[in-house]
Amino acid sequence: MKQEELSQKQRKLLNCLSTLPRKILLLYGQENVTEFVLHELCQEYCFDLKKAAYFVDNPDFNCLKGVAGFCREEAYIDGDIWQNPKAFSVHMKSAPFNKKVRLVAQESFKKKGESEETVVTTIAHNLGIEEPQLHVWDIKHDNHGYFVYEKVVNDGCADEHLVDGLCLLSFCPLY
Repeated sequence: MKQEELSQKQRKLLNCLSTLPRKILLLYGQENVTEFVLHELCQEYCFDLKKAAYFVDNPDFNCLKGVAGFCREEAYIDGDIWQNPKAFSVHMKSAPFNKKVRLVAQESFKKKGESEETVVTTIAHNLGIEEPQLHVWDIKHDNHGYFVYEKVVNDGCADEHLVDGLCLLSFCPLY
């Protein structure tokens, strides 16, 4: 595909995804890198999500843990998160949706053999996600990433790149 064939939205999305690895490296040693990446992925210029929640399912230890959450109504708006990581981190510690996601600690859906439909219904109900979608992918150490989200507009433009963005979450340290 030629550069001029890309829409403005696609260019912004691909720019966001291609610059994220470098931005992640800027946060070396930061405990909440996942929150930064999730916040960036949910922005209007990237996947344009209303709400999103990221979980890691570890069937070996029979646990599902909430890692990070994003809610458009609670988004950080006081500047560039990458330029002021301390302020962003303080904001995320007090963001109700993120706190609710991070409090999730339950039995592994994978170990119980739950269907994806059951997973998305259960998580969405508990978090108040009205029109949920789910993506599940394999991550390191035989764990599984669960991403439950709600789009602002269901235009399908970013769908083909969603997996690429979500895989970046898998490189973030878990605390």
